[in-house]
Amino acid sequence: MDSTLRAIEAHFRVPLPALYVQLYQDGMLDWFLDGGLPNPNWYRDIYPQLRQRPPVLLYAQDFELIAPSELLEQDLICEPSPERLFIPFGTTGAGDLYCFYPTLAENGQYPVTLTWHDEDKTEVLAPSLETFIFREMLAKVTAIDEYSLEGYPDFEALRQDLLLAADSIRPYLKPAWNNILDTVYRLPLRTETVVLPRTQYTIQCLLTTTELQEILTKEMPFSYGSHTFSCHPE
Repeated sequence: MDSTLRAIEAHFRVPLPALYVQLYQDGMLDWFLDGGLPNPNWYRDIYPQLRQRPPVLLYAQDFELIAPSELLEQDLICEPSPERLFIPFGTTGAGDLYCFYPTLAENGQYPVTLTWHDEDKTEVLAPSLETFIFREMLAKVTAIDEYSLEGYPDFEALRQDLLLAADSIRPYLKPAWNNILDTVYRLPLRTETVVLPRTQYTIQCLLTTTELQEILTKEMPFSYGSHTFSCHPE
């Protein structure tokens, strides 16, 4: 195993998820190609290379990968303890942390959690890294807006990148999930009306949030799904 991964395991005193290790070894955790350092020319110089074989979750809605080499430098929102162990691997644009959570490990799999940086709240999102990847790749197409299309002439150009991402992750997901991604990503773009108690608005999508939840309920049943807890229990 690479010294970077060995250092992470030694620090947290647990093995990393086997899929994370495999993705690392296959170059699928490399969003940077330049050591992960801040690069003002990333979009010009690095991104075109990544598009050819997109690394994991490059097009997720609100996920930024923490470079494995920088993982141990990450400031934790929830400090590790014997009762709660968090291993960060991604962030939102606002600085919330996606973590592996060995505390709730089942069958050798670590659930994935999201901890808010400005609220004492952690949510369990998925039972494993594989299911988290599947979940996020589907969630990407529940709302297609101007931010989704930034840099693209139209949705069909974005669709081609999404299909490349689905093909890139194919060796690491269940065949049935690959089939679902392929089917969903080829659906026609449609407009849906979202009705709230005091307002309503329209969105474009390939998949509604209700349809997404139906797929997740069927494909990744999990006893801790949507479970939330405090990072600092009294």
